[in-house]
Amino acid sequence: MLAKSGDKDILNRKSLAGFIFEPYFSGIRVLIYKEGNDIEIIDTFGQDITFRFPELLEIPRNFKTQSCVLDAELIIFDKENKLDFNALQKRSKLSNKEAIYSMSKKNPAIIFVFDILEKDGHSLTDKFLEERKRILNEIIINARFVSLCPYMANSKEMWKQIQEKEIEVMMVKELNSVYEQGKRSWAWLKIKNLNTTDAIIAGFTKKEGNYFNSLILSSYIPENGRIIYIGTISNFDKSFVKRLTKKIKRLVTDKQILDESEKSKIQEDKIIWIKPKLIIKVKYSDLTQEKTLENPEFIGLRFDKKIQDCILS
Repeated sequence: MLAKSGDKDILNRKSLAGFIFEPYFSGIRVLIYKEGNDIEIIDTFGQDITFRFPELLEIPRNFKTQSCVLDAELIIFDKENKLDFNALQKRSKLSNKEAIYSMSKKNPAIIFVFDILEKDGHSLTDKFLEERKRILNEIIINARFVSLCPYMANSKEMWKQIQEKEIEVMMVKELNSVYEQGKRSWAWLKIKNLNTTDAIIAGFTKKEGNYFNSLILSSYIPENGRIIYIGTISNFDKSFVKRLTKKIKRLVTDKQILDESEKSKIQEDKIIWIKPKLIIKVKYSDLTQEKTLENPEFIGLRFDKKIQDCILS
């Protein structure tokens, strides 16, 4: 189940009875499959990533049920108890056993569970969210590596906490809503606190030498499948430029990724196009009238998103 974008003006309503509010920890969206003492952690691509997070193998003991399917977010906190997005993305690509074990000690992950789809072989997707939350409260024992995602009925208090902790998004969820698997529903709304987006790299400009100078950012339009221009970004750490240059060079294509109307919005000349396969997360100050990003800043690469997820809202 996916959320639609909402406006923070909703918080000014006199009554928001029938809704709950929870933080959205931007990490890797996963489904947790528990059977006895075993678990599988499946990402949005349907890939089993359990082996990359061995510290999570002990969490089945924190679920008071023989089997279940849970909807959750996998995240990493840094030493200051802030979300460490880059550490998470790095761990999500590791394959070397020694490196995986080392990073599990250095940057351990935690699972925040926010919904349940199945319990002991019985589907719960037709149950209202209020009932699903009640079941979660009964079966989850909060521990070091797993926790029930916090939520409350007081929208203003949750919004205050969201702002204080610099969390990107607050979720607004209707208690009398069923779980619509694979669908984007108005029963779940995401209210942005910080302006961030996942952007597709459509191409790059080259500077003297072998490395890129700036990246051409784009977004996906689900109604017609078009990819549109949303900005250009160029302020990167030198070590990152070296690493990313290797990736983008392997994706260079003769095909123009943006159509002529979108290309005309780009001020840079001599664009080198790449296949739309790389996604980066950026933050920005605002959107221009042309719906491009003002002052975009790089946050990190995303390996857990699809092109179709990169929707500017």
